[in-house]
Amino acid sequence: MSNPVFGALIETAGKEPTLHIPSVRMAGGAAGFHVSENEYARMERGFKRLSARSLLMASPQDSLILNRAPDREYLALLRHSGAGGANHVIPSESHGQCLAEDAQNCPATLKFIRDWPGAVEFYMVSDMDERLATQSNKPLPEHQAHVTALLNDKVFFTRTLEDLGLPMIETYVGPSDSVAFRLEKDPGWPVVARSSRSVGGAAVWKAETATQRQALKKIVERRRGEVFLLQKWVPSVSSPNLQIYVGSRSICVLGLSIQKFHDTTHHAGNYFQGSGDKDVDLALLRQGKAIAMEAARLGYLGVLGVDFIVTANGDVFAMEINARHNTSTHALWFSNRLINNDPFLAVPPGRVAYMRWPSARGRLSAMEWMGILGAAAFDPKKGEGVLPFDCGYEGLEAAILAGDMERRQWLERMAEMAVA
Repeated sequence: MSNPVFGALIETAGKEPTLHIPSVRMAGGAAGFHVSENEYARMERGFKRLSARSLLMASPQDSLILNRAPDREYLALLRHSGAGGANHVIPSESHGQCLAEDAQNCPATLKFIRDWPGAVEFYMVSDMDERLATQSNKPLPEHQAHVTALLNDKVFFTRTLEDLGLPMIETYVGPSDSVAFRLEKDPGWPVVARSSRSVGGAAVWKAETATQRQALKKIVERRRGEVFLLQKWVPSVSSPNLQIYVGSRSICVLGLSIQKFHDTTHHAGNYFQGSGDKDVDLALLRQGKAIAMEAARLGYLGVLGVDFIVTANGDVFAMEINARHNTSTHALWFSNRLINNDPFLAVPPGRVAYMRWPSARGRLSAMEWMGILGAAAFDPKKGEGVLPFDCGYEGLEAAILAGDMERRQWLERMAEMAVA
């Protein structure tokens, strides 16, 4: 895309029947999550279960590749709200590394994809998705998986900020031994180190004291062969996220949100609203636009998330790109369509949130959570309430929709009480 148009509605995505392929294969593998290979294999199996999230994104004309058939009662609830999809294709093979690999190994699924006449929407294009596209005669833009991997790489992101002249925290980039040496020198202030392959807040470490820096030095030394970023830790007052859709000829903002964290790194949800500061919101949009335009020029297509921090004096720094559907994209896509009849038209500020709460209740179905939520449960006739996801999360993962912010906050409190 040499001259993308920013701010225009997408020409085809969301307006013609779409086949959703919510396969997840992270290029960083176990290293990106700072876990063992066995633990990552368990996570890969869990990613397939999360494919059920895409039910919220699918219009009544859309189709989906899923790892299991959706619950009928839950599907009826979604369809009453204009979601859920028309067809659900479940590959007969379930032993692949990801859902796209299972689809490749199932002739019936390959035929369905090959015969699909409309658009195709991937969660995140990986090398496995490119193979699936080739086998099903649905060729993707050249080097799409390579571009996705580049944008998700933290070192490449840092270089992109430099090239675009955007504000950035002073950052040292180097191999493990070089970063370990700098930690040994003890700069005397809190630092943050992250692997270039970190994903979703994993493989990110903060060290404030000399003892913590020595412990971080040992972690970095053990991860030989990796490249790290070392930054001075900058306190923030909020962590906004901008979700953007990069289409073939135009780009639009899906939504602006403020992220909620259980602590400094563990994501707990998103409030779909601005920061409350006009200058900050303009800075977020200006930087997000520059990053999205650069991604488009590289050939990227699909959902792009940009995470920021805002300091007490109003400085705005982009911290990372997520070149994939974000954790909250499904709730945002559903809410945009339900409220505005268009998945690419952002919801009014303050009325919608995405939240997840761990619970000792364990993995419950969406309809079990609906029963527990009682009066706070989503009512498709009113178009408001707490709508659980049916993806086997160990707790409650849900979209919260309301007529105004006060009502949404009440629903959030009710959900928190239900989880306890």
